[in-house]
Amino acid sequence: MDCAHDIGGRPPDSGYRLVLDAVALPTGVLQANDSGEPGRLFAKTGLLVRAGRAVELTVTTPGVTIGWGSPGPEGTTIRVPACPNPNGWLAFAGGYTVTEPTCVALTVRSNGREQKAEVSVGRRC
Repeated sequence: MDCAHDIGGRPPDSGYRLVLDAVALPTGVLQANDSGEPGRLFAKTGLLVRAGRAVELTVTTPGVTIGWGSPGPEGTTIRVPACPNPNGWLAFAGGYTVTEPTCVALTVRSNGREQKAEVSVGRRC
């Protein structure tokens, strides 16, 4: 993903949980809507990344893809470089594409560390 795709970050609020002090993921259930592709639903949500931190997110749930940017790549792994931002946070438009409401399992990597995380898409994890 390109740093130029930042749509204006802000510190995460109580609707997000911080993972590896680098990325903020939503804690609520994301609404999964028709994506326009047969058999696919899309849950729109911004990706919040701490400025200056390189982050990699990998989906481990079958049939799920992720994508952020304007337009950005879509796939099972997304890499965000260590982008500068005076506000301390970057935000990227995009979300999760799923075949049915599901609990999306992610592996988040940053600064040589790795942590498992889950995002509720259409149903609670």
